[in-house]
Amino acid sequence: MQYRKKSRFMMSLGLLVLMSIFSLLFFNTLNLLNAAMLFMVPILFSALHNERKEVFFISLLAVFSFDVLFIPPRFSLTISDTNYLISFIIMIATGQMVAYLAKQAAIAKELEISEKIQDALLESLSHELRTPLAVIKGCSSGLLEQNLILSDKERTQLIETIDENAEDMEQLIHNLINSAKLKNGILHLKKDICDLEEIIGSALLKTEKEQTANFIISQNIPTIYANAIFIEQALINLLDNAFKYGFDVDVSVTEKPHGVLIVVSNKGTIPSGHELEQATKPFVRLSNASSKRGLGLGLHVVQLIAEIHRGTLTLKSENERFFAKLFLPKRAE
Repeated sequence: MQYRKKSRFMMSLGLLVLMSIFSLLFFNTLNLLNAAMLFMVPILFSALHNERKEVFFISLLAVFSFDVLFIPPRFSLTISDTNYLISFIIMIATGQMVAYLAKQAAIAKELEISEKIQDALLESLSHELRTPLAVIKGCSSGLLEQNLILSDKERTQLIETIDENAEDMEQLIHNLINSAKLKNGILHLKKDICDLEEIIGSALLKTEKEQTANFIISQNIPTIYANAIFIEQALINLLDNAFKYGFDVDVSVTEKPHGVLIVVSNKGTIPSGHELEQATKPFVRLSNASSKRGLGLGLHVVQLIAEIHRGTLTLKSENERFFAKLFLPKRAE
């Protein structure tokens, strides 16, 4: 975000320089009105793409450039006719007005998009909850049916199906609630000294079912100051994704100069680099997840948990493996 903001500001400066050079090259054929219109171009461009303080700075530079290059006496900030001051004020005010209107238009567009996302979310959430509920209802009805004769194997399969779908619902609701709390900052995060090996072991117990992970932890891994419940939830999300969308899962923990790096990797269908850039945004589902249930909140929640611990989440693909790297500082105040 900061890079794009700086890039747009530099483009405004470049456009101002370009207009200044152009006006000098055609000085003999331009009148003051045409020259003023040329210097309005970078002001209006900046107003559409930058914040009002950046627009004000570009406007001042445009006014100074126009004054020095065109207003008699040239190549001086001195103004022979005070009426030009009114023109300068109008140029600056126009930039601020357009910037304000552009901001209001952007807010209106965001609200419209937000409403569409909310509608899509409610529809998706309804579907994602209704599906496991229907399965649970069907299986429980079968178990309660007196006239239905079930073998021990069939009864066990129905119970396992109920358990699996209940776990899916629990994970879905956890991610939805945690995303809302962490995003809105309404959660008071209690931190304490945590043993990572114990937390990862607990997360593995809750996610290892048909597959198991290869767990590698370096010796003398330091304890960290964090919220154990949320760190475990972050690891559950990463491991759940690795088992659900891939195979040959590895978990490694190594000490770094200022913290600890936890890496969860797996083979399988690897998302493209462009997809990975969007993966931590809310309600974004990767192409390899299209056949699985979910809202696209798992990685977003991990990202939020990393941020409130002053850590980072990095996603990358390399050598036909997908890597999720969670860095946690030793002490995150």
